[in-house]
Amino acid sequence: MTRKLWQAQRRFNLACSARLGRGLFATVTDATGRPLSPAATMRRVRHRAFAGAMLLSAVVAAEPASAQRPSGGSVRVATDHWANEYVAQLRARGYLTALNPLVQPWRAADVARELEKLDRDTLPQPVRGWVSLLRSEFGWRAASDGPAVRGGGVVAAGVRASTSQRLDALRPLGEEEAWPRMQAGGWFEAGPVSADLRLLGDTYFDDDPDGLDPGQRRGARSDVAYLAVDFPVASVELGRFARNWSLQAGDGLMVSDVATPYPQFGFEVRAWRLALRSFTGELESISGRKRYVSAHRLDYETENLVLSFGEATLYRPESGSLSLRFLNPVEFLFFDQDNAPYDAQQNLMLSGQVWWSIRPVVLSGEFLLDDIDVAPTTDVAEPLVYALMVNADLPSLRPWLGLGARYQQVSAWAYRAYDDTDQYSYLDRGLGDNFSDFDRFTLSADLFPPVPGLRLTPTLQFQRQGEGDFRDSIPDAGYAGEPALFLGVVERTFRAALRGRYQPVRFAWVGWDVGYNWIRNRDHVQDAAENLFSAVAEVGVRINLPFRSGT
Repeated sequence: MTRKLWQAQRRFNLACSARLGRGLFATVTDATGRPLSPAATMRRVRHRAFAGAMLLSAVVAAEPASAQRPSGGSVRVATDHWANEYVAQLRARGYLTALNPLVQPWRAADVARELEKLDRDTLPQPVRGWVSLLRSEFGWRAASDGPAVRGGGVVAAGVRASTSQRLDALRPLGEEEAWPRMQAGGWFEAGPVSADLRLLGDTYFDDDPDGLDPGQRRGARSDVAYLAVDFPVASVELGRFARNWSLQAGDGLMVSDVATPYPQFGFEVRAWRLALRSFTGELESISGRKRYVSAHRLDYETENLVLSFGEATLYRPESGSLSLRFLNPVEFLFFDQDNAPYDAQQNLMLSGQVWWSIRPVVLSGEFLLDDIDVAPTTDVAEPLVYALMVNADLPSLRPWLGLGARYQQVSAWAYRAYDDTDQYSYLDRGLGDNFSDFDRFTLSADLFPPVPGLRLTPTLQFQRQGEGDFRDSIPDAGYAGEPALFLGVVERTFRAALRGRYQPVRFAWVGWDVGYNWIRNRDHVQDAAENLFSAVAEVGVRINLPFRSGT
């Protein structure tokens, strides 16, 4: 539905409502024109009032949904797409206000529609450059005479390199290496339906020290393969793709894109300023036991405020397979987790999120509750099992300068279970964060010199890492009396770095994180010290076929 059509419909609905309201308490007569009795009059008034209330409710409830999401299918902007960084920068600065900053992937059609609302001639640099870059990728979607059926392909290639075996400069491990990466696929949209298929070949899977090789038969795997159906107030998705329920620059504590994409079924329902998102996914089997994950979140969304409450559970059925009970988004599993029939081992967690823009400050945070011992069975209670993240940003202190501060803490026992079949992971990569038992403080500044496509980000980080690891099962003796954070010898790392990105055109970019680490208690050995240069870099190229120029 176009905005003009929606406005016309709104005027018509309001006019009807006003007309109904004027007649609500008008003199009530029967078919012959004689006034009705007082009792009959009140019955008629109540009927009219009920009809008027229903109409007004429909106007209020339908208005935001129609304004925010027109009909028509759209592919999702993958969480590893280069455009996400610029979309997030614009959203933090008060643009693209219909997009939820705490949920990815975004729909390509929604990004294009939000970009179309901006007048490039009135925008300062570097915002104007970001908008131009994004319109070169998505602008053709805004054409009113676009085809009803459309499709295309994508070919991408790149190389990622590191001075260690990890693509995480703050946690160096092992020798330097470089890993080529290639993608190829196609997409299709027709009416409300969209489909996307991408094959990925990534040599990093063979060397990743924090995850198992997912397998790449004939050198590739179906990294993205899904079918989606979109309507103005609802969407349904079936297939394999990555989700991240957090800021684009970070990993969600409950749902992140750390793990390789796994098969899933999900849906979204929108009404007024509320959005309900749910999905259930099939994970790998361990020791012959089927494992599934299910997650839900209810969001209240405005231009400047997003509030969210969510829950997720990883469950392992005693027999059978997928359970519809865990897909039901209106069944609060916090109360029903251990109710009879007890036919599935569960690892439940709750999450609360907030994003608040108070110009010029943007505040955001997430708190994850994994476990709490409200009724101790021993003299010493089990420690609180949690994770938290707090962010404070000044994204546009100057047009060319943004500042940010971030603190994250994941407890020693987060994501863990007594049985390794219940750990909150997929192929040893976290479904939430990829590490536990740590805290980290980060200060950064985004500088945008007068060079199109260039971002420089000086960064200071301080991290403390305990010996807790969610890949290890909880000891049979339990963890009552153990500390909630920092098990064993704590490794401490201070890092000063220069991050950056250079992307003058949409189809090619270079990114880097270059710095120096001062490490104490290296590898959790008391008083062991190491100072080292640590860097991660990426070169990428992405070409869309057929090539489409922006508007």
